[in-house]
Amino acid sequence: MRTRLRHGFAVAALTIICMLMGVFTSFADNSNGEMDPITGSVISGWAVDTDNPDKSASVVLYVYTDGTTEAKELARVTADQYRSDLANSMGNGNHAFSYTVNWDSLEGTSFIVEGYVETAAGKNRIYGSPQYSKKETAGVKAASQGPAGDKSAPVPASPETGKKGAYLGKFQTTAYCNCSQCCPGGHKLTYSGTVPTANHTISADINRFPIGTQLMIGDTIYTVEDIGTNVVDNKLDIFFDTHQQALNYGLKTVDVYAVE
Repeated sequence: MRTRLRHGFAVAALTIICMLMGVFTSFADNSNGEMDPITGSVISGWAVDTDNPDKSASVVLYVYTDGTTEAKELARVTADQYRSDLANSMGNGNHAFSYTVNWDSLEGTSFIVEGYVETAAGKNRIYGSPQYSKKETAGVKAASQGPAGDKSAPVPASPETGKKGAYLGKFQTTAYCNCSQCCPGGHKLTYSGTVPTANHTISADINRFPIGTQLMIGDTIYTVEDIGTNVVDNKLDIFFDTHQQALNYGLKTVDVYAVE
């Protein structure tokens, strides 16, 4: 699902901007470019070298596999394709790129893609971290077989067991669900390839808390199964079943403990 833009942090950030400036600022205005949600085997987006805006930028695509923190170079492409929306907003529409990848040729099941513009000064990150899951695709195919497919709901996770361990500190928490607002890429699985469940799934900085780490907030034990673009350091994002529940939770500072 998610490296996706997490709704909780987006709401908080955009609300502050709205209060101060009276307008909402679109992330699509990123000066280096933006990655599109992945559609099937196509990775796409747009990119520009701000020092040479009239030239086609060179883009390097990297992929993270199955929750790893080490990126591998996937491909190098040139952002020279035309898009009318770019022509309208930038005056030059020849800044788009696309790359077709054979996911079956890559080891692993869940992938996050990042892009960087190569410039004379170095590499500049393109906004967005679209995701793709082989498990999700296989699940969709399996559900579509037969007259009506399998419409049964996922089985909720069993309650976690464990004891409160070491105090990890105060963390800023937000909330998300798997709707299109919280997960623009349309993915229904977590970064680790699991079906997210309330009172179980949490998004964290996996450089600090690897996939599978258990964290206790209040009396609830969560398992790190997901990541988010803005979920770094002492920030966590808690999964809820509905968008309204996520909105009701809002933004909170909480005490977090390890689990023994």
